[in-house]
Amino acid sequence: MAARVNGVPIQRLSLDVLARMAQMEDPKISRTVVLESIIANRLLAKAGEAQIQEFDLRAQGKRVAFAREVQLDDQVSGHLRTVFRDEIEAEIKKLPGANLDSVVLEQAKIDSAQLDQVFGPRSRILLDYNLNAEQLERAKQVLVLRSSLKQGASVTLYDVYRRQNVQGRLEFFNRNLDFIRQQAMLYIANLYVQDWATKRFGAAAVQDLRQTLADQVDVRSLMALHGIGADIDAESQLVNQLAKRITPEEVQAYYAAHKEEFKRIEWVKARHIRLADEAKANEVVALAAKGGEFAKLAQQYSIARDAKQGGDLGIIKHQGKLSWLAELAFMQEEGKVSPPFRAAVGPKEEAYWEVVLVEKKQEGFQDVNSESVRYLAGRAIAQEKAAKQITSLREQLLKSAKVEVNRSALELPPAAHRTSGKAR
Repeated sequence: MAARVNGVPIQRLSLDVLARMAQMEDPKISRTVVLESIIANRLLAKAGEAQIQEFDLRAQGKRVAFAREVQLDDQVSGHLRTVFRDEIEAEIKKLPGANLDSVVLEQAKIDSAQLDQVFGPRSRILLDYNLNAEQLERAKQVLVLRSSLKQGASVTLYDVYRRQNVQGRLEFFNRNLDFIRQQAMLYIANLYVQDWATKRFGAAAVQDLRQTLADQVDVRSLMALHGIGADIDAESQLVNQLAKRITPEEVQAYYAAHKEEFKRIEWVKARHIRLADEAKANEVVALAAKGGEFAKLAQQYSIARDAKQGGDLGIIKHQGKLSWLAELAFMQEEGKVSPPFRAAVGPKEEAYWEVVLVEKKQEGFQDVNSESVRYLAGRAIAQEKAAKQITSLREQLLKSAKVEVNRSALELPPAAHRTSGKAR
């Protein structure tokens, strides 16, 4: 064992594997840091189970992505194969033919009638590549191969189908037998690695590694739910709930403390030159770059009605719905002639290009009582609250847990160096 957490063991194998994987990314990371992370994840994943279920974190995207159990299977086998590559390859070389083909006892013949019974007639138009309960039962009756492995003695169409994401399922519905057999062999390879690890380290150790990887996945989901580590545009149901409860007083306090976040351009004074083709537009931009006065260039080349006024757009205020040209002006730097932009015209309208010069730009701040401030400040406050919730929970769990660490597990024994091999 590497440690006990509230009396429950964390196996040495979990630490060895995760430390090795972490050190491939950062050679300086210590086994102590990795073990601390495993312990914290174990506590947090268990304590966060209610939220995981409430927000259905384990089911998100399951119709298009790989099922959770399949992802964990692949992770367990992939990590073991990476860390113990040399040992596993040595065992495979002992097999007849020095490859995994020898563990396959029979490649079953699958005919089109069997596939039609499972996937339905080819002529049927499908909007969803998922099997119903009756079809799944039929898939269990279709043998793909038999092997000498205990767990993979009989690999059925169901065993292989359930391991697919939406792209893989599409290949099944297309009756791609080569793909189906390839996926069956990948499944056998995973089973072989896990079987090897079970004999080498014991079933409890392999199961604990699986649990440790599951904890990682759950904690990442919990962190994302609390607005930590997620993509900037990612939605969080928890953050959304908290944002609805933010008071006007909280918004005003946040606005006062973070006013710079709500800076905006209030108005711009701009000119433009409209041209019929891109080549002429580039020519005018080049003349401006050589010192040509923008207003005079507009008078000479612009095809817009305001050409005689030097393309003067006047002062454009940031209010209401802006035209395409006004929005373009708001995006330009002050005092710098823009490159040519093709106008946003309809398919039957004649194309033209615009060159813009912002002569002056006035900055200000959004109104504290505006809807945009309420939304942005509310989201930011909600994310802060959510982050504090999960951080506080983690600290409390670590503080109250009874943790016993096997100090000898923190040092990598010489034997482990021989088994881990080098990363490819």
